[in-house]
Amino acid sequence: MNGMNYFPNYYSIEDIFVTQEKVECRVNTKLQRMGFLDSGAESDDLEPGRTVNLPLWYIKELKVNNAYFTVAVPDIYRNVHKAVCEAETTHIELGRLHPYFYEFGRYLTPYDRNHVIGRIIFETLRQRVRHLLDISKSDGQAAKAEHRLDNIEAKLHEAGVRTNSQYIEWLQMTGNKIRTSELVEEHQKKRRRADRSDDEGDVLPNSKRATL
Repeated sequence: MNGMNYFPNYYSIEDIFVTQEKVECRVNTKLQRMGFLDSGAESDDLEPGRTVNLPLWYIKELKVNNAYFTVAVPDIYRNVHKAVCEAETTHIELGRLHPYFYEFGRYLTPYDRNHVIGRIIFETLRQRVRHLLDISKSDGQAAKAEHRLDNIEAKLHEAGVRTNSQYIEWLQMTGNKIRTSELVEEHQKKRRRADRSDDEGDVLPNSKRATL
């Protein structure tokens, strides 16, 4: 996984974890011979009004939020909504709510008719960026464990800690020294060889005159 966001990497382990999550869906119409999806169903059919928990990958394949099912907004996003409105998301331990809070929400946005989830994940990250920057300058892994970051936030935190360490090394001159590029070195070698050839050409006539 080269980028911070693993979508659309089909073989990403993180992507598999996210799409395995089950989401509550309400049945809108009678579905014949689909009762096996509901462990509490009393018949072979799914009746309207019943709720079933379907994995996210299955919802994507069924093109849910049509005439058959309606996806419910998970409670984790309802719980964060109040904090988003009050601009107090920095104290929330997203890792405890869901280890893939942002990516799970991104997958759910096409099925959210009220467009709530998209605003929540956008505002949450916007409010927490400064917080991530601050803890990246503190004791690396200890701060990461203490704040229980989401998967994407943890990757941003690691990148911030690494960048901050490199910046400090640069300020203290403990990192790599500035070196001449290979191209410049090769050019300098050619210039020195050319200068030696010119010097030998000047010396040769003098030696001949000396013998004469």
